[in-house]
Amino acid sequence: MICALTFPFMNNPVISIITATYNRSNILGFSIRSVLNQSYQDWELIVVGDCCTDDTELVVNDFQDPRITFINLKENFGEQSGPNNVGLKQAKGDVIAFLNHDDLWFPDHLEYSLSVLRSSQADLVVASGFIDHHQEHHEFYLSGILSEKYGYHPSRTFVPASNWLFKRELIRDVGFWRPAKEIYLAPSHDWLKRVYEAAKRIEPTRHFTVIALPSSSRKNAYKDRMSFDSQHYFDELLHNPRFREQLAIKYLYNSFEKNFYDEKTYCFRFFTKRIKTAFIKLGFNTIEFSYWRTYGKGGWLANFRQKRGLN
Repeated sequence: MICALTFPFMNNPVISIITATYNRSNILGFSIRSVLNQSYQDWELIVVGDCCTDDTELVVNDFQDPRITFINLKENFGEQSGPNNVGLKQAKGDVIAFLNHDDLWFPDHLEYSLSVLRSSQADLVVASGFIDHHQEHHEFYLSGILSEKYGYHPSRTFVPASNWLFKRELIRDVGFWRPAKEIYLAPSHDWLKRVYEAAKRIEPTRHFTVIALPSSSRKNAYKDRMSFDSQHYFDELLHNPRFREQLAIKYLYNSFEKNFYDEKTYCFRFFTKRIKTAFIKLGFNTIEFSYWRTYGKGGWLANFRQKRGLN
């Protein structure tokens, strides 16, 4: 008797993974290999190219895995909401995950996240993760950490799509991603905000299984086809059994040092947290307000495209 787990592509998979990509074939392979290395193997991967003009299709097809599908859009949408919606319409699984083309998963990401999704009876779970902002200065280096007191709130935290795992029904109840040009927020944050507003249950996994390497923190990432960080982190995932522990120690120490011992940071956090809480009680989304004030509708996209080296 042949076990279905041995050949999961013979039936509809449990998990559909969607990766939107555009002309980053030199790093896409690392993300795909982090999927292939998952301890949980009952999945399909739908890679949607945003009218890619490099060798992305060749890179995807070289894996020769029937669970992996490549779709290349005929016209460039310009950001991930369009390709992700195409992937959602093609998905066969009862559970959905997104993996940004410049992010990586630890081997237990799907297995652990799925177990929490099922045991907690949540509609969506968010895994914790590490964010490498390259040489840029940002206030947070960890993702997917939710307050035990408040839970998820769209004004309190931003969780990258690579950290999510959710039930397929959410698409029916919440809808597809909205284009960046129509909203003030990033499309991923806007969609998760709508999940929250629909009173769906969002739970953290409390386990670090994601590494994010955002191109928005890497000047000319597309133009210069940066790949060193992706190669480095993938090699560590593959060969260093203590890698997660080492990252946790590093970021925990840095976070504690900055947030509690740096006087300016401590005072800033002390007052902004109280102001944010007051805004939340009044029904305002502070992150959306910040994007509106800084960029305007869809303005963040133009800013990041220029920074990444895109026309």
